[in-house]
Amino acid sequence: MKNAAFILSFSFLSITTFGQISGNMVYGESNGNFHTNAERVYLSDSTILIQANVLMNEMAESYVVTFGVAEASASLIESNEKINKRIAAFIVDIKKMGIAEKDLYVDMTTQNKIYDYKITEKLSEQYLKGFEVKKNIIIKLKDLKILEKMLVEAHKHQIYDLVKVDYIVNDMDAIYERLFKKASEVINKKKDLYVTATNMKLKKQSQIFGESFVSYYPTQLYKSYTPNSTTEVSIEDYSRKKDLRQSTTFYYSKLSNSGFNAIINPEIAEPAIEFVFKLEIKFEIEK
Repeated sequence: MKNAAFILSFSFLSITTFGQISGNMVYGESNGNFHTNAERVYLSDSTILIQANVLMNEMAESYVVTFGVAEASASLIESNEKINKRIAAFIVDIKKMGIAEKDLYVDMTTQNKIYDYKITEKLSEQYLKGFEVKKNIIIKLKDLKILEKMLVEAHKHQIYDLVKVDYIVNDMDAIYERLFKKASEVINKKKDLYVTATNMKLKKQSQIFGESFVSYYPTQLYKSYTPNSTTEVSIEDYSRKKDLRQSTTFYYSKLSNSGFNAIINPEIAEPAIEFVFKLEIKFEIEK
């Protein structure tokens, strides 16, 4: 049929069943991160478009850790002096762990006024109580195992806010090249299978029709749940109700393997950076 386009779609349905060893993650809103790209082959009377979806798990080469520090006092100068003293003492301690000066940076983030109220019988009057200064300590690490010791030292200096941990990979070009080669292998294998199955003949030349290269970092892949089972109590029976504190669990949930033609480094235990590469190549059919 002239100018008619046909789409051969192969969708793989992954059905997850939960038995006795499903884990408490079933309490969460989602049971995983799913890759939803269906595998498709686009065919017309003159061309065939073949695609490959490849996933790669890559461990970070270094990490950037950010601690948040806050200090409040009656004056701005006093707040700044106190926070600088705490930060300086913390830096002295972590340098003993092998942290170099070049891998440390203190970032001034905010300074705020603190207001309060003087309350009398008929008046609540607002007044300036003091100032709060906030700074971030940014630290580059090669080994994330040091972080646990660092948290202990931070506690000694009243630093309790671990803001974030960034995962760093340096050679993105090498990762892209490896994914491109793997996707090309997948497409060529598919092409050979289709040619054998249909007896079609393809021209030697082909074209890159499209590609996408996306990365997912562990901070994007963590999920949470709060497992609990409680008894309903009618509020009419009690004037007040006090619930126990519910603990929230956070866990790393990597992308589902569903929908990928190939996975590089599939077996990982610790959180990794996940790279998703999609390649589409168009081949011309000999008439």
